Amino acid sequence: MGNSANRPLLQEMAKVSNGFSMNVSNSDDIFGKLMEATSKLTHEALHDVKVKFSGVKVADLSTEKVGSLYRGQQLIIFGHYWGAGEARITIDGKVSGTHKSYSTDFYFPQTSVLYPELERLWAYATIENLQNQLDYYGQDADIEQAITDLAIDKGLVTDYTSMIVLREEEYANRGIDRRNSKRVKLEHAARQQRQQQAVRTHRVDQKKPMYKSAAPSHKSRGGGGVFRIINQTPIG
Repeated sequence: MGNSANRPLLQEMAKVSNGFSMNVSNSDDIFGKLMEATSKLTHEALHDVKVKFSGVKVADLSTEKVGSLYRGQQLIIFGHYWGAGEARITIDGKVSGTHKSYSTDFYFPQTSVLYPELERLWAYATIENLQNQLDYYGQDADIEQAITDLAIDKGLVTDYTSMIVLREEEYANRGIDRRNSKRVKLEHAARQQRQQQAVRTHRVDQKKPMYKSAAPSHKSRGGGGVFRIINQTPIG
């Protein structure tokens, strides 16, 4: 609690102990935060969570170890995959020691250009995980270099990279390669294309829903809709 709390340390301590952490700043609604914490503590959590992919090859997952999921939490995993076609996603875990398994099948496309932003979201999530390792375990030259290389390649600002803004002609005068400009134009074009399309759902498990019950909320007692697979795009 408070703006001076060591958030990286506390978050990592909670993660390795299969707990959860909450950030409460001086300007937050403390009552709302208490409701959120109470909701998590008064409902059983899903422990020892493991996510399995079959039918496609996956790598570079942004979340290698899930740990525990508490009521209201979302499980978001970015990564790379190879191969197209039907694939199965299975989530295994335990509720009070009892094994639980959820699965669904859906199609992974060979290519998809509607959401190029996912590429940088994957990079951001990967950098965040690497930065958490530095914050928790201390300085590491290899991790710092990995963050730097990934941030430069994807055009992201980090503790080790910066972004410079110049007049258009100055980039050519100084011999600066505007690699990020092409990426921004691609993302902007995709955003315009999406805006021209009719509103549609992004769920890909509609034919075989992974969960039957509704997602939990403070107003309802639902607790089965922890996961929602909303979109998948091959990256890289």
